[in-house]
Amino acid sequence: MHTKRKFLLITGDILFILCSSYIAGYVRFGQLTNVVIRYPIATGITILIYILCFYIFEFYNIEKPFKFRYDIFKMALAVSIAGLFAISLFYAFSRQYGRGLFLLQIIFVWFLVSIWHRFYSIIFQKILLKKKTLIIGAGHCGLAAYQLLDGPLSPYEIVGFLDDDPVKQGSNIGSTTVIGLTDQLLEKANLLGVSEVVLAITHNRPLKLFRYTLDAKLKGITVIEMPTLFEQMFARIPVEHIQERWLLLEEGFQSLNSNYANKVKRLIDIALSLLIIVATFPLAFFTALVIRIDSPGPVFYKQARMGKGGVIFNIIKFRSMYQDAEKCDATWAMCNDLRITRVGKWIRLLRIDELPQLWNVMVGEMSLIGPRPERPEFIKDIEIKVPYYYIRHLVKPGISGWAQVNYPYGASIEETLHKLEYDIYYVKNMSLFLDLMIFIKTTGVVLMGKGAR
Repeated sequence: MHTKRKFLLITGDILFILCSSYIAGYVRFGQLTNVVIRYPIATGITILIYILCFYIFEFYNIEKPFKFRYDIFKMALAVSIAGLFAISLFYAFSRQYGRGLFLLQIIFVWFLVSIWHRFYSIIFQKILLKKKTLIIGAGHCGLAAYQLLDGPLSPYEIVGFLDDDPVKQGSNIGSTTVIGLTDQLLEKANLLGVSEVVLAITHNRPLKLFRYTLDAKLKGITVIEMPTLFEQMFARIPVEHIQERWLLLEEGFQSLNSNYANKVKRLIDIALSLLIIVATFPLAFFTALVIRIDSPGPVFYKQARMGKGGVIFNIIKFRSMYQDAEKCDATWAMCNDLRITRVGKWIRLLRIDELPQLWNVMVGEMSLIGPRPERPEFIKDIEIKVPYYYIRHLVKPGISGWAQVNYPYGASIEETLHKLEYDIYYVKNMSLFLDLMIFIKTTGVVLMGKGAR
């Protein structure tokens, strides 16, 4: 369902980008010109640049409603960056493409695509035919499933809960009611026209429940476990609602022991790290200089972190705090942290402080993409309170990761739990394509200053 909706949204974007090209050509030349035939390569590359930029700015996160004023401004920024990048790219190799044509196209792309996204959002909030769904289990997991599915952009309509606790019968959960027992699954499903059932009892599941859900499945009703649905919709795994059995039976984790995939990833890490080091050397030199001028202390800062297999290594960063800021105890970083220097505030915001970690990548302690390495002092406490935290240590830590591009900075046990949901998703679904997606989205995170602290 989500894949089809994203495909529809992207297809609409492509069509309106093409329309913008034709309109821009008409305004520029005074007649309708087939710009696709006249500039086929430029048109194809321009569309690709726009789509990548929209992805970076999270316009294809269809769970989020289109907030008109905010997203109109964000769309203008995304379209301007994409358009100006395309102009610079083409003028570096050829001058046959008119600048006036490109500038007009930027304006029309912004206008038409913004209207399309607004229209799309309204369609799926108010007109979308939703699948009628029952949730089995009205406990903590059932409530989480309800909160997951109850939204204007959700393709599901929750028509009720089934639970064997007599105390819960007839009680309300949000706008929905517990309407019966689990042995009434088929009866209630047929009565209400239910096409899908969410199994939200993940711990201490009674054996008879397997028979009820199997009967429903054999009658043509889709049965899906809550963690699986959560993973499909939000690309993260709800660690509080899974057990070893779910991890064992679910597909995934194939890349962990793939020598080919790991070798290719390592080669990409080395090649890209060298390229970034060369490209950012002037910026790194200037950063080192202003750090030295701004406050006393070393330019670089080393800190113990835990890597793959629990191995401790020293991560290298540009110093962004005052010297001896943590001479007493290790503490989480905070918003408006007084330990951060004037220069440190800016290099953290722009993620420049992370550049020296490319050396950690070169020597094999880290990867460009992976879960962020945590401090051993924090991990002792985290592993007691957060289930399955050890899974993130099955792969090399990264400079950027799936959690970093999807969730703000984690500075508490609760926030660490949410970030772990993304980290386990990454470990489970790790691939070179997912790494590419993270690499692209990291650009958007840096541009919008998200997650820095």
